Amino acid sequence: MLLLIPLAAATHTRLEQQTQALRASIQQVPAVLLEDTHITPNTSGGALRAAGDQNTGLARWSTPHGERTDVVPTNTPGTAGHTITLSIGADGNPVGPLPSNGENTVAAAAATIGIWALAAGAILFPTTRARTLIHRNRLRDWAHEWKKFDTPPR
Repeated sequence: MLLLIPLAAATHTRLEQQTQALRASIQQVPAVLLEDTHITPNTSGGALRAAGDQNTGLARWSTPHGERTDVVPTNTPGTAGHTITLSIGADGNPVGPLPSNGENTVAAAAATIGIWALAAGAILFPTTRARTLIHRNRLRDWAHEWKKFDTPPR
């Protein structure tokens, strides 16, 4: 298990670098609400944030590739014509919240524990299977010997 600590550290470092790269590519742009915001229904359907507790509304914003219109999450209720600040990625699409350092740590630990579990299973499963087959053969041999012992001589 101790040998996996460098793997966990490398995974955490890679996740942090990815988060930093994502953070660097995010732009804050103004978006105009085209309708009043409303609470997200309880069906997530690809929503950027948790359903049922987030205001969303149809908004329009400009990107280097042209104008975009989509349903976006908002931090507060708003009315049509209100301007909000929207975080977009390099492709012009809205982005959800980025993972925190703690979330990256948990992901790295979970990945490392998963790798350890797979490695342990890869070792233990064939070993246990071989032991079961050897035990079964030994019991069959014993049964055969007992049958020979119990048979009267001719």
